[in-house]
Amino acid sequence: MLPKVLVLDDDTNILAAFEDFFEKERCTMVATSTAEEAMKLIENQHFDLLITDIRLKSNSGVTLFLNARIIRPHLPIIVITGYPESIDESTLKSIGADFLLLKPLELDKLRHAVRACLERKNFDTSDRSGITTKPRKEQL
Repeated sequence: MLPKVLVLDDDTNILAAFEDFFEKERCTMVATSTAEEAMKLIENQHFDLLITDIRLKSNSGVTLFLNARIIRPHLPIIVITGYPESIDESTLKSIGADFLLLKPLELDKLRHAVRACLERKNFDTSDRSGITTKPRKEQL
C-alpha cells in the first residue's frame, strides 16, 4: 500500500509541483487549497503525512495544524512557508511539527523530511525512485 499524503497550499503551482514530486516518490497525494477542506479530509480519511503551508489566503495553516494534531495526534506534519520571519521553528516543533521547510523548497530537504516522517510510520522508503547518490540543489 502506498503512503497517502495530504498537501495544503493555496498556490496551484506549488500543488502541481508536489504532485510531480510525490509521483516520483511513489506516494498517493491528495491536494487541497483551503484549510476547511483539509480539515474535512483529515476527519474522514486516513493520511500518513500532512504537509501544510502556514500562511494561507483564507485561513491560517497554524489553525489547521493544531486541529489536525488534536484529531490525529500521531499524524506526522511538515510545515512549509515562504515567510520565515512569521514563525519560529522551535515553537512549531514544541507543538508537534516534525519539520519546518522554507520556500522555495529544496527537493533534497523535502525528500529527507518526507522519508523521515514515513519511516516513523513504518513505511519502507529505501526503494523510492527519487533516491540520489549525490546532493542536488533542485527547488520546488
